[in-house]
Amino acid sequence: MAKDADYRRLIHSARWLRLRREVLTRHPLCARCEEEGRVRTATEVHHVRPVEEATCLREKELLMFSPSNLRPLCHDCHVKTHTEMGRSGREANTRRKAEQASLINRRFFD
Repeated sequence: MAKDADYRRLIHSARWLRLRREVLTRHPLCARCEEEGRVRTATEVHHVRPVEEATCLREKELLMFSPSNLRPLCHDCHVKTHTEMGRSGREANTRRKAEQASLINRRFFD
């Protein structure tokens, strides 16, 4: 999934790496697997509300670093979650960009 420059900078920041480590340390098991009766190690941290939905850097930072917006998942569950959300593939990326452009137009030009 293509990400913008702000997202790429935030996801590689020391602040994100620290927060990610804290989330996985506090919750070492995949939340989705637990809900489905399985036990698997969480290896990834999912943003429940996607960071790229934000229209400005400040909103992206709020979504990126808000502990209440984070969920520990194993890789398989992370992929499955994004697929179910319609957030994977070229079509989803094109749709997301069009939605974001529409939101910006409404916000700043209406």
